[in-house]
Amino acid sequence: MQEKEIRLLFNAGVFETCQAIPVSMTRGWALKFITRDTEIVTLNLQRSKGEREFKSLDGAAAVAKRIGFEWLNVKVGDLDWQERVA
Repeated sequence: MQEKEIRLLFNAGVFETCQAIPVSMTRGWALKFITRDTEIVTLNLQRSKGEREFKSLDGAAAVAKRIGFEWLNVKVGDLDWQERVA
């Protein structure tokens, strides 16, 4: 899903949380958006259906903040924590 579509759904109150998950140890991070119905929505690239990847956690957090999230859940294996992005 595109960023502008996710922002509209966020404003409508569809999402419960936003998660940053490592794609692999060398490739970076992906954002997953969890709806209130526990469905997972991924952020896609602008020009294709591929999943958008961020080189840094800061970049992923900036997009989550731009969408409207105040907190970002970060998951790395069994490690799980929240970061404030606002």
